Amino acid sequence: MSQPIVAVTGATGFIGRRIVRALIGNGYAVRALARRSPAKEEADASDAVSWVLGSLADQTALHELVKDTVAVVHAAGAIKALNRDGFLAVNRDGTRRLAEAALRRAVPPRFIYLSSIAAREPRLSAYAASKRAGEQAVRALQPVLPAVILRPPAVYGPGDMETLKIFQMAARGFLVAPMVAGARTSLVHVDDVAGAVMAALALKDLPDTPVEFDDGKAGAYAWSEIAAAAGEALRTRPRLIRLPAAVLYMAGAAASLSASLTRRPTVLSWGKVPELLHPDWVAAGGSLPGYKPGWTLEKGFKNTVSWYTSRGLLTS
Repeated sequence: MSQPIVAVTGATGFIGRRIVRALIGNGYAVRALARRSPAKEEADASDAVSWVLGSLADQTALHELVKDTVAVVHAAGAIKALNRDGFLAVNRDGTRRLAEAALRRAVPPRFIYLSSIAAREPRLSAYAASKRAGEQAVRALQPVLPAVILRPPAVYGPGDMETLKIFQMAARGFLVAPMVAGARTSLVHVDDVAGAVMAALALKDLPDTPVEFDDGKAGAYAWSEIAAAAGEALRTRPRLIRLPAAVLYMAGAAASLSASLTRRPTVLSWGKVPELLHPDWVAAGGSLPGYKPGWTLEKGFKNTVSWYTSRGLLTS
């Protein structure tokens, strides 16, 4: 018998690659969407992966992507954009088009949307608002589309070039963080995100509302705990430097100005600062049957540092 096919968007990205690996390891064939021909190491990674060239704006590509599939895993998304419309074009409109393409199948496949815990607070930033809008696009179709919306918190792990900045600071003996009283944030290793997707594929009863999950740490983490775990992985003792809101807004303004001049958006921006200053990014957790996180923060940070150092990106 042929392998069941799962369509994946964002398959060449940090999280998407681990999802593809998990799917193949669990006996699925993967059909992945890519805007350009994948790198040789990705194209040759497995006979279980086929590629559809196109974007979330390409209806023909989306139709090809979802045909004959048992599930669609939507992991693609914009984490940086020049403006609100840029976020919405990908995170709302692209999500809606993909969900509608899945719905046009005679038997719609299970649709798993990898959203973000930021969607819980859509007023904080254009990114958060766009992820909530993507969720709303999926939920509008849920009466007829079998969908699961997952909200991971901050994701780290091998391959993440954004988290690398935290470890680079810690390796130099310091770590900067927002000056927010009582701030707590959940974290999750990228392989546990892939595990959450596998759990969502296996669900018998689909949840009506978005599902938040994390690494299982009750109450999440303070920045001091994150700094300590990074230091342990690097064998350093980084000093935690708290930045007041005014400094963060200055940095965000500078980043936004640079992005507007160069037309190259960055994750940090003026509009991102309210997210950084929000004190509660603690995932609800416990509402995804079959999901069992395997990475503690300490173990996960050591795994991540090992990957960075093996590629010359970090000196531990």
